[in-house]
Amino acid sequence: MELTAVEVHPRLAEGLAGSGEKVQCADFLALNGELGQFDRIVMNLPFADGADVRHVDHARTKLKPGGRLVSVVANGPRQRAGLWPIASAWIDLPAGSFKEQGTGVNAAIVVING
Repeated sequence: MELTAVEVHPRLAEGLAGSGEKVQCADFLALNGELGQFDRIVMNLPFADGADVRHVDHARTKLKPGGRLVSVVANGPRQRAGLWPIASAWIDLPAGSFKEQGTGVNAAIVVING
């Protein structure tokens, strides 16, 4: 199994690179044909200003037919409007799930089958 990670923050990308996997330090939204297609995509996204919806939409273009995308997203009206209709599953996370990481944003896990 081959694993590819994309991380925009150099320090975090450097930490991932130590795992021996393929890591690209880049803005995921700027990557198009460079990544290829994937059977499985797992994402932990930025939530600000609907970035999570844009990232999921972009990731769907990289999902092979029959593939599966699983992502943590903000659990707000913009996310529900954009992602709920295409979700195979929507799992509400408990309030405060990311409090220790410094955010009080309500979150959910969205599953999208390709």
